[in-house]
Amino acid sequence: MSAQEIGTFIERNANGQFEIGAERLARRFGLGVGDLRAMTARGQVRSSVERGDGEDAGRWRLSFRIGNRRWRLSVREDGMIEDDEFNIVTSGGRSL
Repeated sequence: MSAQEIGTFIERNANGQFEIGAERLARRFGLGVGDLRAMTARGQVRSSVERGDGEDAGRWRLSFRIGNRRWRLSVREDGMIEDDEFNIVTSGGRSL
């Protein structure tokens, strides 16, 4: 968990989609922006967004994966980060 991210915000664009800048994403993975962009062009950067329902309504989970490293954020509707998890995952997606 990163205390630097919890309590900070993820911006939303005019369409309501969450946006994380290349600089922020690269920094979290310990990469330079140029390296991140090259990896993205090669299809090595994956992301997903999941919307909570039931008791998780109003929360979103943003996931980013590069190789065997995954960064997951739990985000409120207003974009505030409630949880920040960075870990190594197996090829099946399970955390080590």
